[in-house]
Amino acid sequence: VAMFKPITKMSERVKDVRRIPEIINKAFRVATSGQPGPVYVDLPGDVLYNVVEENEVGRSQRPHKIPRVSGDPGFIKDAIGLLKGAERPLVITGTGIIWSGAMQELKEFVEMTGIPFYTTPQGRGVIPEDHALSFLGARNRAWKAADVVLIVGTRINFILGFGQAPRFAEDVKMIQVDISDEEIGRNRAVDVGIVGDAKTVLRQLMDEGSDSFRGRAELPWLDTLRGHDKRSQEKMEAIMNADTSPMHPLRLCKEVRDFMDRDAIIVVDGHEILNFARQSVPTNVAGHRVNAGPNGCMGVAVPFGLGAKVAKPDTQVIVLSGDGSFGMNGMEIDTMVRKNIPAIIVISNNGGWAGAGVMTAGRDLGFSRYDEMAKVFGAHGEFVERPEDIRPALERAAASGKPAVVNVVTDPTARSSTQSFAAYRAI
Repeated sequence: VAMFKPITKMSERVKDVRRIPEIINKAFRVATSGQPGPVYVDLPGDVLYNVVEENEVGRSQRPHKIPRVSGDPGFIKDAIGLLKGAERPLVITGTGIIWSGAMQELKEFVEMTGIPFYTTPQGRGVIPEDHALSFLGARNRAWKAADVVLIVGTRINFILGFGQAPRFAEDVKMIQVDISDEEIGRNRAVDVGIVGDAKTVLRQLMDEGSDSFRGRAELPWLDTLRGHDKRSQEKMEAIMNADTSPMHPLRLCKEVRDFMDRDAIIVVDGHEILNFARQSVPTNVAGHRVNAGPNGCMGVAVPFGLGAKVAKPDTQVIVLSGDGSFGMNGMEIDTMVRKNIPAIIVISNNGGWAGAGVMTAGRDLGFSRYDEMAKVFGAHGEFVERPEDIRPALERAAASGKPAVVNVVTDPTARSSTQSFAAYRAI
């Protein structure tokens, strides 16, 4: 209990079996109110397995309603003033949009203002990524060139380069909307800080800015981003359509992208494949993209995919994992088989940890036959070495009705560009 106290919103021990419903109810309330976060409830064995009369146990109440906190009207006016005067505005959002259920409000806001949007990795899909104001291939350019950025429902942490140069311009103006007052201005000062619920604040911004933005001509900024996005996508598509063997991980990403249902849940984990899948595999539904999150905990793909399929059994769930990350928790394929949880696991198997040249320890491990391991457990297994064989293998995996592992050999020399770990700190 003491160990978890500094890193959770609540850490308590149940000392009386009769209080279990009360404390569990409190735990859910604390976890989901304000800025959502983890809680810890300790249930000692001598309490958990104690027996009492049912009439001695207090009944848990119905789940509480989360209050909708409005932003300060003066700050709303200030935010609209900055956005109205911006030449290169951006909207950046995170999982706060999902927790708030503000997907529709966000879509209406960006369409009313004509401002392009980006999301954090976990917050993708809040607006379909084939939207006219989505320019995935111009992300780096957009962030560096923006003159005003509206950040809604996400922390200004290392994912956002702490809001500082060189990730953003030195003189960029920032508007931050967050349910937690403590997050406003963390890691860098902001020009306008609005404490409030994302859904409510976005509606306030629309009400305040309706006269200023409706019918406004498209900003030249959009054409600039459109050009960068087009060139980036064309460069990527050339690799995605190549038939070399061993194939580039982007070639695998293309086949997965083309096979996915529009509302599929995609779980991504690893090093090279995680980075290559970022811009090449889109997400069109909120909450349908899952990865390791800001803690960078590799090995989560298979258990996350298992959980996603249990949560949404009628939705296509695809796990896209590196061979190293699969090896950490791949044994959970046994759980999938036992419980009949038919997620499709696609492994980008480049024969070791990261691409050649990134590291030496654990680099040359060979192309492990995880597909054979899957078969031993009773799952469907496929081993693929040629690009043209990926789609048929995926089709057979889906048709099997079983948990499936499609083990695809990819080029060990393919390396993605990513931020160095030394940069994951505030300056």
